[in-house]
Amino acid sequence: MNSNHLIGQRLRQIRKNLALSLSGLSERSGVSVGTLSQLERGLGRPSLRTIERISQALGVPPFWLLEMPDQHNPEHDQMIVRSGQGVQLTVTEPGMTKTLVTPRSFDAMQLMTVVMEPGSKSGAGFYRHEGIDVGYILSGSLNLEVDGRTHVLSAGDCFAFDSQLPHRFENRGGSRAEVLWINTKSRLNGLPPLEPATAEPRPDPAASGEI
Repeated sequence: MNSNHLIGQRLRQIRKNLALSLSGLSERSGVSVGTLSQLERGLGRPSLRTIERISQALGVPPFWLLEMPDQHNPEHDQMIVRSGQGVQLTVTEPGMTKTLVTPRSFDAMQLMTVVMEPGSKSGAGFYRHEGIDVGYILSGSLNLEVDGRTHVLSAGDCFAFDSQLPHRFENRGGSRAEVLWINTKSRLNGLPPLEPATAEPRPDPAASGEI
């Protein structure tokens, strides 16, 4: 069974456990019924943006849909994740690997290692979601664009931004980039209200040929 079928199988199971129809999930997530039906049948390749929108609508962490098979470890559900036992997530963008290294039960904040080969990127357009993104560049370089501004980051640099701002990232360097990446489930207390976004809005996945 390939990764698309695994994602579809998990999506259908979680949706049915919630007694949620395809149309109901579509209303919650903003993803069309046709796209959801394709995903559940393993006929589409979902982008990370689509996975985030669906998982948020289902009220589950994205890794519940993305976890690779045969990676379950009961200790991982509690508070400890041993070296080499992080959960590798299914990533559709070529050249990128994401590994979740926080316990499954701790979904308020998720820490991942993100490895990007030269030329790899988060996707064709901007995307946004709930929470705060924080990262530390371990090696290589990263071009990070947030709300219309591009930042070139190298080893030792750190970033933090409101995830609701339109953003995307890319490795334009000649070597592999490694990033420690944190995402919180909600905005932190004390943050000022969001200003209107100046970057172009996230494109519709169907219009871009990506679901």
